[in-house]
Amino acid sequence: MKKLTTSVLAIVLTSSFFVANAQQRKGDTLKTQTIEEVIVTGALGIKRKADAVTTSQQVVGNQELTQAANPNAVSALAGKVAGLQITQTNTSVTGTNSIVIRGNRSFTGSSEALIVIDNVISSATVFQQLPPEVIETVNVIKGAAGAALYGSQGVNGAIIVTTKRGGTNKRMTATFNSVVDFDKVAFLPERQRQYGQGWYGDKISVENGAWGAAFDDPKFAGVLVPYGPSFTDVDGDGYIAYNQDDSNFTADDAGAIHSRYAPYGKNNIRDFFQTGTTYQNTLTVNAGNSDGYVLMSLGSVDREFVVQDDTMKRISGMFKGGVKVGKWRFDGTVNYIRQKTSTTNSNLYSNLLQSSSDIPITLFRDHPDRGYAWSAFYASPYFTMKHERYNTLSNYFNVLASTEFQLNDHINFLYRGNLQFRSTESDSHNDGWSDPRYQKDLDDIQEQGSITAIQSFYNKSTQNYTTYYGDFLVNFDYDLTKDINMKLNVGHNYQEWRTNTVSAGGTGIITPGIYQIWNLSNPTLPINLNNNSFYNNQHAFLANVDLAYKDYLFLNGAGRYEMSSILPMGNRGYFFPAVSASFIPTKAFPSIKGKILNYAKVTAAFQRTGITSNIGVYGVQNLAVVGSGYPYDNTGISFVVNQSQTFKDIKPEFNTKKEVGLTLGFLNDRITLDASAYREDTKDLITNVTTSTASGIVTNLLNIGKLHNKGIDAAINVVPIKSKDFRWDIGVNYTTYKTIVDKVTDDADEVRLAGNNFVGLYAVKGQEFPIIKGTAYVRDDQGRVIVNPTTGLPTVTSTQQVLGKATPKYILGLTTSIKYKGLRVSAVMDYRTGHQFYSGTLQGMTFNGMNPASAGFDRNQPYIVPNSVYLSNGVYVPNTSVAIYNNTGDTPVEKLINYFGGSAYNTVGENYILDATAFKVREIAISYSFGKELLGASKINELTIGVHARNPFYKFSKENRGYDDPETAFDPRYRGLANPDQYPNLKTYGASVTVSF
Repeated sequence: MKKLTTSVLAIVLTSSFFVANAQQRKGDTLKTQTIEEVIVTGALGIKRKADAVTTSQQVVGNQELTQAANPNAVSALAGKVAGLQITQTNTSVTGTNSIVIRGNRSFTGSSEALIVIDNVISSATVFQQLPPEVIETVNVIKGAAGAALYGSQGVNGAIIVTTKRGGTNKRMTATFNSVVDFDKVAFLPERQRQYGQGWYGDKISVENGAWGAAFDDPKFAGVLVPYGPSFTDVDGDGYIAYNQDDSNFTADDAGAIHSRYAPYGKNNIRDFFQTGTTYQNTLTVNAGNSDGYVLMSLGSVDREFVVQDDTMKRISGMFKGGVKVGKWRFDGTVNYIRQKTSTTNSNLYSNLLQSSSDIPITLFRDHPDRGYAWSAFYASPYFTMKHERYNTLSNYFNVLASTEFQLNDHINFLYRGNLQFRSTESDSHNDGWSDPRYQKDLDDIQEQGSITAIQSFYNKSTQNYTTYYGDFLVNFDYDLTKDINMKLNVGHNYQEWRTNTVSAGGTGIITPGIYQIWNLSNPTLPINLNNNSFYNNQHAFLANVDLAYKDYLFLNGAGRYEMSSILPMGNRGYFFPAVSASFIPTKAFPSIKGKILNYAKVTAAFQRTGITSNIGVYGVQNLAVVGSGYPYDNTGISFVVNQSQTFKDIKPEFNTKKEVGLTLGFLNDRITLDASAYREDTKDLITNVTTSTASGIVTNLLNIGKLHNKGIDAAINVVPIKSKDFRWDIGVNYTTYKTIVDKVTDDADEVRLAGNNFVGLYAVKGQEFPIIKGTAYVRDDQGRVIVNPTTGLPTVTSTQQVLGKATPKYILGLTTSIKYKGLRVSAVMDYRTGHQFYSGTLQGMTFNGMNPASAGFDRNQPYIVPNSVYLSNGVYVPNTSVAIYNNTGDTPVEKLINYFGGSAYNTVGENYILDATAFKVREIAISYSFGKELLGASKINELTIGVHARNPFYKFSKENRGYDDPETAFDPRYRGLANPDQYPNLKTYGASVTVSF
């Protein structure tokens, strides 16, 4: 792949030089903006020309963001920015994403990028709910010093979102955009299709296992057999009998759903999911000029998920206005977002994966009121969808106001105040289910069992989250000499956060359909629910200076003294400095500027910042907590010492960044290169350290570890063809980085961060972070599995071994667009490789016989571990005769169930660590714009119609047969662990219409 990548880049660059030169000789009439003409909005809204930008940044414009009509602005960034990783952490109807720039900087703290919207710190939740149509630009600040003015909050880089303002002329314009999307499941895991529902080689109609007979077994092949218990009492004895032991029919089986014993359709799980739909509508009206403007935007998103009854409805409104009055300028924004969702329990997907390929899943669609379907061991997905619901209503209200006073040509004053309020009302319920007809004494009639009742519950909670953000800045702009200009910004920042959560709930709904706390037979004590209040604040004094020498040398210095209430008293303030510079050789030495090289910029930057995200709001106070378990009961409240404490003198983790960058423009910017290399060192890493249980404290959060991160980001943009009517753009971005652990604790060289008893993510001294470790097979020097010569079982390591790393060796992205008159075609794709991940889906399918590794052979014959050897007379010899459990009298299929379902295979981590290589086409879009010349006398200024596809194609490694998307993660801090409860990825096809008046 490395040779292929190098060759492709060489061909693109070489051909582009020749083609671009040819185009220039023919005459180039299409005007474009050169690098030095670009204006970039950075931290605190400070605007600079591209020449004066002294650290690595990349701007994504509105057209790139909206080209595939993605309603989620966060996921619309995927694949478009070097060094930026968007990871899906929730694949439900709302969907959430992790936003990380240049990898991890902490063991336990957040590595999420800071989100800034209209110069005010916000959140990824708000960003992804913001209509992409109202976003003007997104500036991804990657490099050192770029986000230094945000202090500890900007340590992971920043995403600077700038929404649109009013028009540039006094005429009012209106734009209406409408999009319809259709979602389908993109891929599902491969499951074995050789054996059907049952256990021990027999068809059992209520099993969740696929250890039944082979589909070509003469006894069952093509025969109509029952699936699940009967829906009716056929024999009228007052009970509904089902056989949980073998394939013998009961008298009531005639009332069960029957289907032929064979794989049901092409994929019975895919048939369960419906086609999802999303409707987006956005109306934007604006008018104004430089002295005053107004903008109003109204938007709605109505989405029905691929899981029946899972819905999301969102409405949003934004009003922006500004006016200049003499030396004063006033700007304001009011933004409101209301979102309502209804979802079911996502673990129904992992339950579906337990279903053998012959189960006629969709035939149970008409029976959503029975708690169980084809299995007596987990709830029916149709019951779950109808009777277990999680409803959330959130209201987000944002008011931003700023006042600016221009004292003279050199000094102005700015105050920017922002109040954000978010309220969330959530309720959840399960209606419960029981039917005494399915309950009977096993000793009375052996073939009848009992199906466990489903417990009803109801929970309700409200959460109010309020933040205030305020900047006071004094801005100076002076020419110190004829050649030196100074821009100085000094000021104060204040932020505060208040959170209040109230919840109640319990089990046992008394009167069905009434969801109230007073209708519960067993309310939960409020102390055992999420009821709390939090408050913290932060003050900072900051300064920023930009010095420019002529038009080719720029120096930036920034400093922030930050005081946080979450840190220990007397040790709450820290100073965070940054310095950076840029030099433009092509302007300093005009002789080097020519037809080939027209622009060159070199940058260097340094920054030191603290990280406090992993310290709890009241962590250093080590408050007492409510006791639970014996000897504390539920009749009262007892306070005990908190067994998970925070060191009283804890301090921030300190991160030091160093970066150098290079920007080149060739052939009048027909080819541009933007590359940077960096190193980050983090010390005083905050880690939970286990203490002696005799102390009464289990863990202590303190400063102890070290790590460093180094890497390269590069982006090449090429315009191979450009003429009056035709333009072709190609962008290639490259990302590679390594995070190395230098120290864990004084007493240990590794710590587990997440996982289970056979696989997990670790921080290991001297290794890349994070490392995947797990139990593994013991092998000989030829890589063959060593088995016990008596039992035939493989030998497994007693300790967890390194099985891979969770971060890719490199990521290669490609963006391209072709414009011909009103036609535009665009695509985004990327490729990543050199890493591994744990597939929870594959592991979850193993015990019940759906793992393809448990089929492909005759289960009624002795099973010999593939590629195995055993020790004989001091020599390892190939194993051709010693089957698993060779020393027991069980049948071969019983041995297989014990092998795959037990610790011999199912809890060996090595079996579920897969190559995470992935190639994805993120977006494909085609649109055509009809200009005024084509629309004639109509009042429409422009009409654009388009079609698009998102995630239409993927290619995983050979061993990952659709088990999990390697990019998914149940927690943004723990990439590399895929959760089986996450819904499968979706591919989307849609169409859009945009009309401007």
